[in-house]
Amino acid sequence: MKKEYIILGLIIIALSAYILTNKTDRDNYTLPSIPEINGSDITEITVQKGDKNIVISKNGGSWSVANAASDKSYKANQESITKMVDLIKSLKLSALVSESGNLSPYELEEKNRITVEAKSQSETVRKFEIGKSAPSFRHTFVRLDTNKSVYHAEKSFRQDFDKSLQDLRDKKVISFDKGKISAITIKQGNKIKEFAIKDGKPVSSGEAEETNEEGEAIETILTTFSNLSCHSFTDSDNKDEFRQQGILEIAKITLKEEPEKDLSFVIYTKDENDNYPAISSESIYPFFVTTHDGNQIVEKIDSALGIKKEEPTSEDKQESQ
Repeated sequence: MKKEYIILGLIIIALSAYILTNKTDRDNYTLPSIPEINGSDITEITVQKGDKNIVISKNGGSWSVANAASDKSYKANQESITKMVDLIKSLKLSALVSESGNLSPYELEEKNRITVEAKSQSETVRKFEIGKSAPSFRHTFVRLDTNKSVYHAEKSFRQDFDKSLQDLRDKKVISFDKGKISAITIKQGNKIKEFAIKDGKPVSSGEAEETNEEGEAIETILTTFSNLSCHSFTDSDNKDEFRQQGILEIAKITLKEEPEKDLSFVIYTKDENDNYPAISSESIYPFFVTTHDGNQIVEKIDSALGIKKEEPTSEDKQESQ
């Protein structure tokens, strides 16, 4: 029995020694030094994933975005790009993960990795590859351009770079200061109604009981349009695109903004994805409004025009079942 205890003790000692030695070997490395860069010096960012290559360029104090294969650029979502710049400049490694060259477990193989290259003028100041987020969701697997080992980088940030051109475009399609709007006109077919606006609210005529409902509808429309972003843009800058496709117009809204400027918004019947085609005087490109925003706009247009929706009859309800 004593002999068995001795053998068991020796095994435990050997295993402990192995674990300690293995841990020491694992931690016996030096993380690559990443030079500091100034985010304000970055003038271009290239984000490549598979055959998609997006170029983000700084023009003056703002950013634009384009496909690398095209010379057509669009205004970028400044907040999204600012976050990218901050992540690029603050990139920090926390651990060595693998030197084996097997990249699939980390989604760093060619088809899945995202390659990010930041330039100051024409000089590359940082280049690295992004894999998936680590299981902890507090780190991201990365490889540096000059070092092909896999590392943990601090923070989970793949989602901030895994974006399409549409994702990175500025989606604002109409905006204004409600206090500068003096009138709003709604046209639906042959029905036209104009409302005077003061201090961001319709001036009540005090005529009918419906005025309250109409006034609330106009206030909602003003609030929605004062800062409206779209779901996505079409591929062209032809503002007659929807009409030429035979898509029916629901309504046109015109807002008079001081001093003497007219803003307009036209909404069309929704598509197969339940998004609403629309155009705006403040957007060069036709676009699609989300189902939620579109439904609300159409509902409030009807309310402002005094159009009552018919309640379904019991026969209608039975037919729909």
